[in-house]
Amino acid sequence: MTKYQRVSGEAIEYEVFARKTRAEALHQVGSVVAPDADLAMAYARATYDEERWCEMAIVRKDDVIQLWSPGQG
Repeated sequence: MTKYQRVSGEAIEYEVFARKTRAEALHQVGSVVAPDADLAMAYARATYDEERWCEMAIVRKDDVIQLWSPGQG
């Protein structure tokens, strides 16, 4: 788990997922670092709003369960 130190406390890394159409699967478009979920949502919208997403979601990086990583079968 990566913890980011801030002057006023810790910040959390969130993965950002989005899709343009309902038929498209959600895919990771990036990540943001924020002290809480409310600010993470605002940062995600502000950072990744260049596309016309029909859906966007954030997940705490620590809550993502990796089934395999690159190079594993």
